[in-house]
Amino acid sequence: MKKVALYVRVSTEDQVEGYSINEQVDKLTKYCEVKDWNVYDTYLDPGFSGSNINRPGLTNLIKDVERKKVDTVLIYKLDRLSRSQKDTLYLIEEIFIANDIDFVSLNENFDTSTPFGKAMIGILSVFAQLEREQITERMQMGKVGRAKSGKAMSWANPPFGYQYVEGELIIDEYEASIVKRIFNEYLGGKSITKIRDDLVNEGINGKKKPFSYRSVSFILKNVLYTGQQRFKDKVYPGNHKAIISEELFDTTQKELAVRQKAAYATNNNPRPFQAKYILSGIARCGYCGAPMESVLGNIRKDGTRLKKYQCYNRHPRKSRPTVYNNGKKCDSGFYHMSDLEKEVLNKISELQVNPKAIQSKDSETNDNDQNILLTRLKAIEKNIKKLADLYYADMIDLSAMKSRSAELQQERKTIEGQLNKTDINKDVNKAVEVINGMDKPISEMEYEEQKVIVNNLIDKVDITQEEILINWRF
Repeated sequence: MKKVALYVRVSTEDQVEGYSINEQVDKLTKYCEVKDWNVYDTYLDPGFSGSNINRPGLTNLIKDVERKKVDTVLIYKLDRLSRSQKDTLYLIEEIFIANDIDFVSLNENFDTSTPFGKAMIGILSVFAQLEREQITERMQMGKVGRAKSGKAMSWANPPFGYQYVEGELIIDEYEASIVKRIFNEYLGGKSITKIRDDLVNEGINGKKKPFSYRSVSFILKNVLYTGQQRFKDKVYPGNHKAIISEELFDTTQKELAVRQKAAYATNNNPRPFQAKYILSGIARCGYCGAPMESVLGNIRKDGTRLKKYQCYNRHPRKSRPTVYNNGKKCDSGFYHMSDLEKEVLNKISELQVNPKAIQSKDSETNDNDQNILLTRLKAIEKNIKKLADLYYADMIDLSAMKSRSAELQQERKTIEGQLNKTDINKDVNKAVEVINGMDKPISEMEYEEQKVIVNNLIDKVDITQEEILINWRF
């Protein structure tokens, strides 16, 4: 005998039109008696709109469906489930059918266990797609209107240099001074990497975290700092005040283009790896986590110099504040550069001899857990974007949007931390491609070639006196 869940919803307007709770329950119960079905439970949502699926009765129903406590869901009419074609299709396909639950609507004679019911799902999907496209079109029109009116578009994460106050972008004077410094230093000849390093070494953070190459680059390319804003590759006047002049911004864009072309011409690579030594930028102290820096010893009798690596925190200076190891000096020693490079190149040689080792290293991680985290992260990003869309279209107020967004942002931060711990961004296919593309042993390659190979395969090398731990990119 089937175990049936009865779902009943009624809003105030529906009550007037004759869709009362008692009438629906009575008709559904009698239908079950005729069919000789057993009613497991009745899930009620009195006074709730069908415009969304955030209803207590429906939530409890979904939980019991997922726990397989019922095998059929029965409703009086399709619009009792939802007035949205998109939500109706989601509930039928992603909740009921996904859990092997039959769905029956009494009024439309709709039954997913029958061929006709399955065909109706296809028809519903067509209308759901139409509904999605119409909503998207309205959202886009709302965004364009917002941009044209000069309203702020970055409600959740205001760019560095501004704070979001009551719907408007207001200049943060301290952060604005850093923005001006970044533009001026870049035009003064400093590289993005050098600017980032200086800011990090001085303990100056971006939005709640240290500056990265990407965040500095983003500032240099963001037209918002001129008092304008970009949406869909179009620039509109903004209501916020400018931090830099349009002339300074335009000059910076030209300089960015010139340097990018120069880098491409030198390396045939739009994002070249230009480290001086093989482990530059990837060697890291295994004791305190600080970067390793290269140092030169005294000139020897044969005219050469001994090259070494040492922890950045080994000899902190006032001109270079310690930002690692909780501000404490690191007592690690120094390491001969040739020994470290030889060890790393030997590890890559082993991969050349046995490329299958790449797959075995990757299999050490729990792919299933990673996929679960990634799926949830995508869902969070989608929900955050949906909140923004709803706000731009004036479908929710600012307080509701900010409250829910804060919850999603916190969950995203937690998941990203878990993902970083499991190295889910490693690319096995690229590693295999790099290894297979090496036409000779890495030990026989030129030094510049070795640097490129190492950078493509290795993320970081953690070094202590006891061991060298390689963190691969796969």
